[in-house]
Amino acid sequence: MKNNTKPDLSAAFSGLRRRFEQSLPERAELMLKHASEPDVDSLKALLAESHKLAGACGTFGHHELGLAARHIEQLVKDITFKSAEEQLQAIPLLQKAVIEFRVAVLAALNSEKAIEQQIVGNTTLPRTVWLLLPEGKLQQELSAQLAAFGHQVLSLSSYQECFEKLQKQLPTVLFCAVRLDDDSELFKQTSLLKQLSKQQVRLVVYSELDKFSLRIKAAQQRADAFFISPLDVPNIITTVTELIDHDSRQAGRVAIVEDDHLLAEHYELVLNAAGIETLIVNSVPNIISELLKFQPDLLLMDLYMPEYSGPEIAGLLRQYRNFKRLPIVFLSSELNKTLQIHALSHGGDDFLTKPIDDVLLVQSVKVRLARSFEIKNLIEKDSLTNLIKHSAIKEAADLEFERSERLQKPLSIVMLDIDYFKKVNDSYGHATGDVVITALATLLRKRIRKTDRAGRYGGEEFMLVLPDCSGEQARAIVNGILDTFSQLQFSYHGEYFNCTFSAGIASTSDNSFSTAAELIEAADSALYQAKKAGRNQVC
Repeated sequence: MKNNTKPDLSAAFSGLRRRFEQSLPERAELMLKHASEPDVDSLKALLAESHKLAGACGTFGHHELGLAARHIEQLVKDITFKSAEEQLQAIPLLQKAVIEFRVAVLAALNSEKAIEQQIVGNTTLPRTVWLLLPEGKLQQELSAQLAAFGHQVLSLSSYQECFEKLQKQLPTVLFCAVRLDDDSELFKQTSLLKQLSKQQVRLVVYSELDKFSLRIKAAQQRADAFFISPLDVPNIITTVTELIDHDSRQAGRVAIVEDDHLLAEHYELVLNAAGIETLIVNSVPNIISELLKFQPDLLLMDLYMPEYSGPEIAGLLRQYRNFKRLPIVFLSSELNKTLQIHALSHGGDDFLTKPIDDVLLVQSVKVRLARSFEIKNLIEKDSLTNLIKHSAIKEAADLEFERSERLQKPLSIVMLDIDYFKKVNDSYGHATGDVVITALATLLRKRIRKTDRAGRYGGEEFMLVLPDCSGEQARAIVNGILDTFSQLQFSYHGEYFNCTFSAGIASTSDNSFSTAAELIEAADSALYQAKKAGRNQVC
């Protein structure tokens, strides 16, 4: 697996293109050899090689060679449907096309014309929140609460100050009032709004009045949320955190199955440059174990490969429960729509035709990844907390336990339960109770690492799965979360109150466990001890 570590992309693309060009003369000679001895095996080999080159040549900038290879591919296909007598007549035409391809290869390589590669960059905005609100208690409270959740906060006093600040740096989210103390209005600030749109800054709008006209104007500026007075601070925290998490989240993981190794490396470079992590599957018989380790969000797979076809591999993957929802996109220079649909009917989800432009490849992959995440969230995540559900967090524990055993690294499980939560519901109502649950869920998402998983185990109970984390490290993480959560202020009709939680930790670094279920049970027992010892603590 190669991580997206941002090498010198220009040099990487040039080196890859050079390796491809250096391989072309030998591949052209091999095609000529197959064409000169046109038995069944030779024609089959010629078909496979011309099909690969039809897609690869265009990708590496040699579009004319790609068209010539596609012509050879079509000639071979036509021959297979002819009678023996017709084949004898068609073979010279095929041989002529292969000879012309070989001559074209030598001519292309002798050309001094430079081939420009498009590199798709990845821009990451800072994880900061700017507050543009009337000065006073609201601004101070929201700033303090956001800071408590670990956000970097900058308070501004005027639209003009915000506009000038945008010339030097960018926030991830701008939380902005419709009207300020000087009676200036947001939607009249044309220059500011254009700059926000150009820089793709997330906009959250606040208004003292709930008017259709204001909401329409906010929608026209593509605002992500609209809040009205009195402000629901926990809901604001949740919204802002989700927007920041969305922008900072890794673009996704893509596995590549492609028998043309240079083409696979090219796809890898292009996707890595866009912030997408990749894995090239070099051994198809080992694909299950490799995908289980990598856990891809999308699979790009060539349609035609020497030993197994794309639809065959897709059908095999669909036999495994883990891969039934994995989006599979076939890559091929195949133009026959009937054959494309036939391939999709065998477990594929989409089809991209080679050669595919680099920018189009990234856009296509990102669109499919976004849809995949959306569907996954709908299936796996709890609607109130946006954390994964009971069954999904248990599956995550099982997966990480297996990985922990294989890699011989520690795994910690944490069970958390909000203290005296029934009293919160009885005293302030279930709606306020939901606010408390949502606030803790948001804090958990914010404080755990990218490799960790948080889930709603049930009611006011949560579970954390912390891979490569010892018991002591887990205790430090959870104590930090408990300290912050206990300082959050919740309100009900002007009355303020605080909440705490109890937590239990079990870790493979402290004891040996046979299954993830045993680890979860041990963490649950530790949670019970924390409650019995007086709550508001970690055991």
